[in-house]
Amino acid sequence: MAFLEIDRLVKRYGATDILKGISLSVEEGGFLVLVGPSGCGKSTLLSMIAGLDSISEGEVRIAGKRMNELHPSQRDIAMVFQSYALYPNMSVAENIAFGLEMRKVPKAERDKAVAEVAEILQMGHLLKRKPSQLSGGQRQRVAMGRALVRNPQVFLFDEPLSNLDAKLRVDMRTEIKRLHQRMKTTIVYVTHDQIEAMTLATQIAVLRDGVLQQFGTPAEVYNNPANVFVADFMGSPSMNLIPAAVRAENGKTVVALQREGEGDLVLDPGQAGEKLSAVLGKTVLFGIRPEAITDHDGADRNARTLVDAECQVEVVEPAGSDTFVVAHLGGKHVIARMRSDVPVRAGHRAPFTFNMDKAVFFDPQTEQRVA
Repeated sequence: MAFLEIDRLVKRYGATDILKGISLSVEEGGFLVLVGPSGCGKSTLLSMIAGLDSISEGEVRIAGKRMNELHPSQRDIAMVFQSYALYPNMSVAENIAFGLEMRKVPKAERDKAVAEVAEILQMGHLLKRKPSQLSGGQRQRVAMGRALVRNPQVFLFDEPLSNLDAKLRVDMRTEIKRLHQRMKTTIVYVTHDQIEAMTLATQIAVLRDGVLQQFGTPAEVYNNPANVFVADFMGSPSMNLIPAAVRAENGKTVVALQREGEGDLVLDPGQAGEKLSAVLGKTVLFGIRPEAITDHDGADRNARTLVDAECQVEVVEPAGSDTFVVAHLGGKHVIARMRSDVPVRAGHRAPFTFNMDKAVFFDPQTEQRVA
C-alpha cells in the first residue's frame, strides 16, 4: 500500500485551475521528485502536501490518514526551503534545536538529538557558529539538520540547491542521496533541474501547466517518454526529435530522414516497426538520445538493431570523456555522443551508428507517443 497518496488533487484560484487533477502515490521510504519548468505547479503541489496551501479538490493521505483539514504542525512533515530560513541571531545548534524547543522537548533530549544530527551531517565543528559565518552549503546542511532532528514521516524539499554554485550542488546532491539511503524516510523533492531529478529519485513526476505528463522511475521517464514534452525536457543534451516519413520498402516498414543535397537516410525502426505500420505514409517525430547515436566502435554490441550511415559533420564539441558531434538531418541539428578520441572533423563526412532499440516515435500533431 502506498504511504503518501495524492488523489485527483486540484488547486483553483478563482476560475483558474493551477493544478489539474494530479494523482501520485509513493511507497514508504521512496524519493519522489517533482520536476518541470517554472510555473508548472510543482511548488504549489508541495505546499498543499505540507498544508501551507489549501486543497480545492482531491485528497492528500499519509499512512492512510487524510491530511486535508489538518494544520501543518499536525501532519508530521518537515520542510527544507530554498532560502534556508535560518535565524541569524542563533547558533547552528540553536537553529537545529528550535523546533524541538517549541514543542517543549527537554533540553537533555534536545542536545542528544542535535548531536546525532550533527554527526550524520558531519557538522559537529559548526554548532557554535552563527549563520553569517557559514558558507551556502553549510547553511543548507543546517536547514536539513533542523528538518532531520524532528524525525518526521515525510521530508519536503523545495529547490534546496538552487542557490548553490555548480560544484557545491553536485556535492550536496550526493549528501542528500546518502542521507536518504541512511535514513530511509519518504522524501518529496521539487526541482526544475532534470539532472537532479534523474540522480536522486526513485520516482519522477513530470509536470507542465498543472498537468501530470508522466510518472515513473527515472529509467522509465528517460528511456520511454510518454510525449514530446517529456522527451525534450528530460536529459542533457535533450533527445533529438527529427521529422521522419514512415514508408514501406521491400515489405518492411522504415523511416526516412531528409539529408541536404543527397538522398534520404533510411533507417530500420527495429521493434517499433510493427506499431509504425499503422501510420504508413505519414510523418512522425523520430526521437533518439545523443548517446544512442555514436561511432561504430562505440555502439552497444548487445543492441538488436544497429544502423550505420554516413552523415555530414557540422560541429565537433570535445567534452572530456565524450565528443558531441552535430549533423543536420530532417531539417534539424542532430547531436551524437561519441567517444573522446573519435576521428571526426567538422565539414567532413563521418560514419554514424544509430541504436534503433532506443528509438521512440511521436505524433507531430498530438505530440503523444505512437511507438
